[in-house]
Amino acid sequence: MATLVASVVFGLVVVFLRFVLRAKFRQEHRKVLYVALILVAGVYVGYVGYVWRLFEFVVGVLATAGALGLLFALALVPYVSDVFASISIALDPYINIGADIEIDGKRGKVIEISLTRTVISGDECLIVVPNKRLRDSVVVVYSTKSIQKLF
Repeated sequence: MATLVASVVFGLVVVFLRFVLRAKFRQEHRKVLYVALILVAGVYVGYVGYVWRLFEFVVGVLATAGALGLLFALALVPYVSDVFASISIALDPYINIGADIEIDGKRGKVIEISLTRTVISGDECLIVVPNKRLRDSVVVVYSTKSIQKLF
């Protein structure tokens, strides 16, 4: 019953607004009418949602989605950290493909830099280093190539 009354009141308010705005603004009444209708429709939807208790459902759904999003974000932290580390490595003028480096006592040439890992060719082996570890560790660069500044 309350929803029916609210719908009738909504219709009457729309008709009244249209009549008043047309008389007051003549030419530009449509622009003002659209803004007023959006405000009145928002109040109407809010009232109907309150009466039908729709917001309790929406709050529950949003809380669940937020919790799942938080779990998803926490699960991806190591990968996102590696991606940001790869960006900093890509911007570093000293560490490039072909550079001769040493990290944690292991020396070799950089042969690949990807989003999550860097591959170094060591003494008859490949060393795969996560980019986060490469960024956080002390890296000794032995390259004899001239280092060009990016600036």
